Parts: sequence; structure tokens; C-alpha cells
Amino acid sequence: MRILQVSNGYPHRAYGGVELHTHGLSAALRERGHEILVFTRQSDLGRVDGEVDDEIVDGVPVRSVVNDFKGGTFREHYRSPVVAREFGAYLDEKKPDVVHVQHLIGLSADLPEIARASGARVVATVHEYWYVCARVMFQHRDGDACPGPAHRSCIDCVLGDDAPEVGTLARFADRARAALGAPACGPPANRERFRALQEALSMYERIVTPAEFVIEEFARQRMPLPPDRTRAIALGIDRTPFPDPQSISDLPIRKERPLRLGFVGHALHHKGPHVLLDALARLPGRPITAELWGTRHAGHPYDEALSRRLDAEPRARHRGRFPEGGLPDVLSSFDVLVVPSTCLESFGIATREAFLAGRPVVTTDRGALPESVRHGEDGLLVPGDDPDALAAALSSLVDDSALLSRLARGALAAAKTVKSMSTYAAEIESHLYEGVASPPRPPSSQEPMRRSW
Repeated sequence: MRILQVSNGYPHRAYGGVELHTHGLSAALRERGHEILVFTRQSDLGRVDGEVDDEIVDGVPVRSVVNDFKGGTFREHYRSPVVAREFGAYLDEKKPDVVHVQHLIGLSADLPEIARASGARVVATVHEYWYVCARVMFQHRDGDACPGPAHRSCIDCVLGDDAPEVGTLARFADRARAALGAPACGPPANRERFRALQEALSMYERIVTPAEFVIEEFARQRMPLPPDRTRAIALGIDRTPFPDPQSISDLPIRKERPLRLGFVGHALHHKGPHVLLDALARLPGRPITAELWGTRHAGHPYDEALSRRLDAEPRARHRGRFPEGGLPDVLSSFDVLVVPSTCLESFGIATREAFLAGRPVVTTDRGALPESVRHGEDGLLVPGDDPDALAAALSSLVDDSALLSRLARGALAAAKTVKSMSTYAAEIESHLYEGVASPPRPPSSQEPMRRSW
């Protein structure tokens, strides 16, 4: 088949979770004989939104369109006429058999409808919660948890100080709608976003999510994914850089050597490196070290707060980004990977990569993370955003070498169950691409509103 992957970014221009996943899946599908194309977004503040570049990345033709919401409106963050125009032109040029939407953030909510109108079969991976939450992970700009659009407007989260003032009558209407449990509170623009993304979901003939929790959370947010067309399939991981788990020895546990903790990920609030540092501060004098790997964001208020914590904790240091291909060595340098996410993670790639390196995981009990870590067997689960609970878990690993040894053996066993990208590609081929029926008549723009309001 000729399959067009639609993603919010793609290497070499972007290296987030969805971007890397799309790159890995594209390679695996090419190995299975499919022709792969990619349509994606790039950020370039020095160019005009809508300009495009065509490249070949690892044998795959990639068209990227510049989009940085330069008009400054809330609507631009989910619907872009210039992106839609270029997408339609690319469909006319390439005529794919299947359009597989990986993510629409930074693109436009009407791309699935445009793809359907072209005659292509349209399927999707719903990686997390952007269809409901404009900031993806149900967190406000300051990192506090948000109950979702049935209770709070999304406009302030997206536009911040540039958000329009809300009048007294509108605030009263918001409270009334929230009390009734109606989705998408706030001014009409916020409710329009909810309807637009709900209609985008209705365009997909089949949907996969990386975890059952994602399906459950969409139902809680009053935007249920269609049960007859939706299935949870755990993501595949590129196992080739990792050695055979059988060849990894047990963790070296000696009283004279500190417990080596590791963190891998963006240094942002939702990933929780501050929680790890706060937990260390509660364990003064304990034989523990921590290395934090990943991108920092200079000038961001969160980075300033993180710097203060790092300066106050001599046992921890930030190492920056690891070299390409260096993740297995980084993970193997730890005794334990700590994943202290404060958000509702939708899968847990880092936990599975730690298992492939033979390392147990200490993580939170939020979101889909409990689907990847067995408490007391290959890792420990603690309440999210709770440095006291995390400190207690880390202290138990220092004091109980038998516990750490048992978790290490569990990680080795768990490594054998981590799905490869080639296996995942075969599952996606079977469930999303093969035998997809001709699309039914697209619903009118009013039907999603009647179902949800």
C-alpha cells in the first residue's frame, strides 16, 4: 500500500515521542513492503506559515509545512487554512491508499475530513489527550492539574496573558454548564474546538490507542472513542540498540556504593524532575546519586526553579542530551530509572526501554504507567506529584538490597515481553490497514454536537 503518515513533527526536525514513533513505524512498514510518505509540521519563526519543504529522510519522502500560529488566535491552534491547503495539494499529488493520522497538534483538525473526501481510507493512532485538552496532558500553564474542558476553559491555557477578558455573564454560564457536566465550558471558541476535534475523531474508520487508560479517559471527558472501531495496542520499541537481556547481569548492590538513580526526559513540569529532586532533599546524607538526562529549556520559569533545586543538591546533576544511539548506555549506568511524571502519561516508553536495559523503574500510579510496571516485581509505583512517597520508595531501595535485586530480576523478565517495532508494525498493518471497509457517509457538522451536549 501507499501509506501517508501524518505527524506533528518528524526527525530530523523534531524528536518527541510521537515523532520518533512515527519514524520507527515508517521504517518497519517499509521493511514490510509498503510505500511510506510523511506529511508533518515544522516550526520556523523566520518564515511565513504555510511554506513547505520536501525532503527525503532515511528513504522516506517528507513534506513539512511551517506553522507557528503567527496570527495569535486561539482557533489557529487547532484549525489552519494554510496547513489544510497544503495537505489537500499533497493528497492530490500522491494519492495514498491509507492516511494514518499520528497527531494533529500544530496541523489542523480538518485534515481527516479532507483525507476522507480524497477517497483515501483514514485511520488514526490517538497517542494521548490532545483531542480533548489543548495542552495535551490536563495541566494548566503552571503545572496544576486540570479536570478537563467540562470544567475549565482551554483558552487561558493556550493564550495566557493574550486571552480575551471573560464577562460576568459568561463566567456565570460557565459555572452553570460545569455544574450540569456539559463538555467544553467557556466562550464559543472553546466549545467550537471541542466540536471540531470530536468531528475529527468521527472521521477515522479505525483507531488504536497505546493503552486502555486512554480509552477510559476519553470516556471520562465526555468524548468517548467509538468502541466498535477502537482498540488498545501497546506501542512497539526499537529493540536493536539493546543487548540481549539474558546477557545483562544482576545489579551490583554493595553498601559502600551509592544507589544510582536516573531520569531521562524533557526537563519540564509534566515530566516531574523537580519531584525527584524534592524527594532527594528529604533524604539528606543517604547514599544516593541522581543523573538527569534530556533537554532543558533555558529562560523558561520552570527551568529557573529546577536550577535552584540542582544547585541545592550536590548528589544530583543534569547531563544534557545524550548522544544519538547512546540511550542503552545511559540507562545501563543507572541502578534504577525514576519516572516521576506529574501528568496522566498515556503509555510509558521510558519504562519499557529501562527494562530492555535490565533496569527496574520507580514511577507514579497515574495514567497508563501502571499498565507497564508491576509493583514489587519489576518496579515500584508511588502516588504522583508526592515527593514524600517517592522519598520513602527510594529509601526502601537503599535499605533493602534484596528488594532491589528482586526488582532487577523482574526487569530482566519484563524485557522479554517488550514488543518490538516490527511486531507492532504487523499488528498495525493487520488492524488498521487490511480490510478497512469503504468509509460510511461522513456525519454532518451538527451530529457530534447533538451527541455530546
